[in-house]
Amino acid sequence: MLPRIGGGSAGVLAPGNGVGRTSVGDLPPSVGSADFERGRADGARHATAIRLWAREMVASAAERHSTTPWSGLPDVVEKYLSGVAEGARVDRAVLAAGLADPAAALGGFDSALSMDAGSVLGLALGFGRHADPSCQEIESSGRRMTLVGVKGLPGGLAGWNDAGLVVIAACQSMTSGFPLTSAVEMALNCSSVADAATVLAGVAPLAGRLFIADTRQGNLQEIGGDGRVKSVGLCAHQLAPLTALLRVAGDGAGGVALGRLLDPVAGVGVRDGLSATATWMVCGSTVAGRQAFAGGPRGPWLSAATLDSATCLWADVPRRQTAPAAPQEVNGVTGRYGLGLQSLGSAVLDRDLKGERVLIIAATNTSADLAVDLAAALRARGAQAIVARCGSQAEAVSAVDAAEAQGPVLHVVIATPWHPARTWVESRSRTLVAGYFACQRWLACRTRAGDSQRATLTAVTALGGDFGLGGHIGCVTGGAFSGLFKNLAREYPLVQVRVVDFPPSALAADVARRTLDEIASRGGPVEVGWVNGVRQTVVATLGGPLSQRPLAGLARGSVWLVTGGARGVTAACARELGRRHGLSLVLVGSTRPQSVDATWLTLDEAGLRNLKGKIMLDAKAAGGDPRRAWRDVEKSIEIASGLEKFRAAGVNARYEACDLADGTAVRTLVERLAREIGPIRGIVHGAGYEAACRFEKKTLDGLEATLGPKCIGLEHLLATVDAVALESVVAFGSTSGRLGGMGQADYSLANDMLAKIVGRLRQDRPGVRATVFHWHAWDEVGMASRPESRFVLEQFGMKFMPLSEGVARFLAEIEAGLPDAEVLVTEPVFVLDAVSAPVFSAGSAIPAAGWPQGNRGSLVGTVARAENSTNVTMSLDPLLDVFLREHRQNGHPLLPAVMGAEMLAQAAIASGACDRVEEMREFVVERPVVFPTDQSREMRVEVTGVATDPGAAVSAQGWSAVRSGHRDADGERVHFSGRVSRGPAEPITTPLDDMLFPFNPMIYRDDGPMWHGPAFRTLTGLFLDRRGGWGRLVAPEMAAVAQPRGAAGWTVPAALLDGAIVGCAVYSYILCGKRVEVPLRFERLRFVAQAAAGEKCTVQMVFRSQDDRESVYDFVIYGADGRALVALDGLHLAVMPSERSRPL
Repeated sequence: MLPRIGGGSAGVLAPGNGVGRTSVGDLPPSVGSADFERGRADGARHATAIRLWAREMVASAAERHSTTPWSGLPDVVEKYLSGVAEGARVDRAVLAAGLADPAAALGGFDSALSMDAGSVLGLALGFGRHADPSCQEIESSGRRMTLVGVKGLPGGLAGWNDAGLVVIAACQSMTSGFPLTSAVEMALNCSSVADAATVLAGVAPLAGRLFIADTRQGNLQEIGGDGRVKSVGLCAHQLAPLTALLRVAGDGAGGVALGRLLDPVAGVGVRDGLSATATWMVCGSTVAGRQAFAGGPRGPWLSAATLDSATCLWADVPRRQTAPAAPQEVNGVTGRYGLGLQSLGSAVLDRDLKGERVLIIAATNTSADLAVDLAAALRARGAQAIVARCGSQAEAVSAVDAAEAQGPVLHVVIATPWHPARTWVESRSRTLVAGYFACQRWLACRTRAGDSQRATLTAVTALGGDFGLGGHIGCVTGGAFSGLFKNLAREYPLVQVRVVDFPPSALAADVARRTLDEIASRGGPVEVGWVNGVRQTVVATLGGPLSQRPLAGLARGSVWLVTGGARGVTAACARELGRRHGLSLVLVGSTRPQSVDATWLTLDEAGLRNLKGKIMLDAKAAGGDPRRAWRDVEKSIEIASGLEKFRAAGVNARYEACDLADGTAVRTLVERLAREIGPIRGIVHGAGYEAACRFEKKTLDGLEATLGPKCIGLEHLLATVDAVALESVVAFGSTSGRLGGMGQADYSLANDMLAKIVGRLRQDRPGVRATVFHWHAWDEVGMASRPESRFVLEQFGMKFMPLSEGVARFLAEIEAGLPDAEVLVTEPVFVLDAVSAPVFSAGSAIPAAGWPQGNRGSLVGTVARAENSTNVTMSLDPLLDVFLREHRQNGHPLLPAVMGAEMLAQAAIASGACDRVEEMREFVVERPVVFPTDQSREMRVEVTGVATDPGAAVSAQGWSAVRSGHRDADGERVHFSGRVSRGPAEPITTPLDDMLFPFNPMIYRDDGPMWHGPAFRTLTGLFLDRRGGWGRLVAPEMAAVAQPRGAAGWTVPAALLDGAIVGCAVYSYILCGKRVEVPLRFERLRFVAQAAAGEKCTVQMVFRSQDDRESVYDFVIYGADGRALVALDGLHLAVMPSERSRPL
């Protein structure tokens, strides 16, 4: 708010006020003046907030403004600032810096304004995560206004008034002209854009631009620094790259999806996600009505009265009754991707198979023939080949055990069925189950042996050499293994996992030779296909569907069969499809509903609790299972409620219970439906089952439960529905099938197999349009929305797709005529992931996957050679990367030292210096990598010495550009450095000593200067003595801190190692006078074995020395069986200063 002048109700700077101008440094504070005293009162009232934003500005180098006097600062503002400085006890120069860059005082300022009356009218404002904006309700000259700005500064960055004006400052660094925050208040004291332009012309030049919208007249104007007015169309956006508004609520086209933010229901997830990353507000009007919301990490920061005034600004957006429009790209959280192929370079043979033991699992006669050829080729290369023909789970387990009994088997090949197997459902124990459990048993052996880094797992498939994209699919069972293996690549990142695909007509000798080349090639994606001598992989391409001729089956009255029941994702899609096209729907679910009292459908939460208690007590009294009794009633209520929603939408729908895995039951149902309501024209197949857990815990019952409704069920439907009448099939898969998942081995298997069944259908029946959706996680409904699934996915940084967005994508694809066999719907960040092959543009920088040595680490961006070094880029994102989100210093994400070591290791491998890292020396943290804002940062790791003696170590340094002092850029500075050994690590010979006393529980503090999130809390117990002590560690998944990238190519067990370092730091705190210390240097770090996920490990710590600057420790981490895993000799912990160092 501007200081009041002469005792009026509110001060407004205008030419008639006789306001003079001066430099900040020229006028002394006018102690005793009304403006000074008012400033002093405001400064005292907001002292804490002012000091906080002043500190943040200093930390982010915004203080560079303070040394440049403002040319022509209004006298009344100068007096007010002087009073605020006195009241808040801060330097007046810092306030001047805030006035020069008010956006920086709030950690950023972004805005989006739309005046598109045909779509959405509204305003969104976004600030930094820790911002504490001011909000002032002011009445002046009969005009009521609301100003949003910075506590302790005059005016505001944005605001609105009761005349319907909305004003936004286009912030930039300013040191001359009339302050924009004051100009905003002046404009809001006017009743029209023309009046505001006249007033502001009298104080021009302005320090920047303003956007002014008249919500009653429906126009949007820009007032430039010279006071001139120009029209800017219907929208005005001020959005910094990667700002939270774009990342969380972006529309996919560089703007903000205001309509989604304003949606009372579908926007809940988006607003919640935004509140976790920014302080924000949105107000406006859509066809759903007028709304206003605000949020942030501190919760709502605007009063109900303020939100009401923001709501009243906007006119109603009329609903338009139109015929179904042509399919258009849907903007939202996700993108729509088609699948294509990208050529790969030749396989580089950098693994010697001589003397290695290789187990080949075969199921059918054709795969057995292939196994014989593979074995011969392996023996020709000096390997020991073992062929096992397995027909069941038991036989597969026995085969692996027998092979392991003769010595470690480091390589397994699954030879899948080669020719079309129409009877895979009946023969699945042999063609699918045996291979699945052979992989499970073998991976458990590798985990126990600790030799996963040397192991390979390969499947050979006959999906056409293009993974079924061309429709020439030999056997759909290959899709089961391509889905399974993409999941296993995530769960077992140290194992090289690959699926090698060929046309069914490929020569056996070529298949054997190229498969062995893939086993011997360390680099590359999981999916590698061979067609006509070309090596290729599957990639995703962003773009909307290309319209085909309309589906005849969308004619009104057509019958569509919908599996998945009357609730959830499929029901929501089917309901809108039926409403839009007048279809008659048959909803098929596995539950046989009971009779439901109509009053049960309207019960509130308390009523349902009472009903549950009564049902369970009645069941117990009757000798039944109370839980099952309630579960049956609950599902019956859900089905009845779902059918009621269909009726309310005007959709003719009936429910049928059927076990889709039962072929006879499916045939009976389909024949009855054909007699009663006519031929089935379309199928929406959304039935499915998922129960996530680690692969080693998967069971045959779980696999069958997953295959039954999804894959077996679709096969039964396709075999029984009239092939002449059926025109359209839409199947619901999951991104886990396309990209792999965690704990979803059977689900990934079933979903990718589903995609190949759909591809085969298009091949066999050209008249049928068929598409599978690889769906992103849905908000509000669906499996991923379950609390246990949602929690895990949110920890990985996933944004959930609003229900309305998913339904829109479903309809767009159908109304385009189902042009593609497979459609991937997901966030862009999950497309270029740990198991896919990204597309790179040509240039001097090339992807690390193109280098012959090593596996591409998921941190690696590009690799470029210089004359005497190799530069590897890595982009770090404090909003997405778990290792930053869950590792903070004084509230700001801080790159853990262990992650600096991981970056050096990945850079060394990507540079071609070595194919794995087992030892690192003289790792030093030169300068911490702190993230004071939400902006991502690109790091450059320079590797030197690559071309020297292969036995010599290479040097690596991590650099980034920094901002400092009064300059925009201060060049690059080294953050960490070290030497990476190319050879194997020296063995760890230190024995684990006996611990005489039990562990004391370890409690991570939430109020200390260093904060560790759940992914890093691996230290669960400690016992300390004068020599050092012991710690209990629980090994997490390697991927726990690697999300959302995945842990492909990772070397350092970051969370486990960090837990051991925390143990040493706790020793310093408890036994050395409460010293708070952070990692500074590792003299020598060795990795010799890997801990299994969930394994209880022990760290043995030795206290070496201490001075007033640092403490030095040695430690070794041991597995549950006492084997040495990791050793760190010479851990130097530096005393943390009492004042935080400047983050750069």
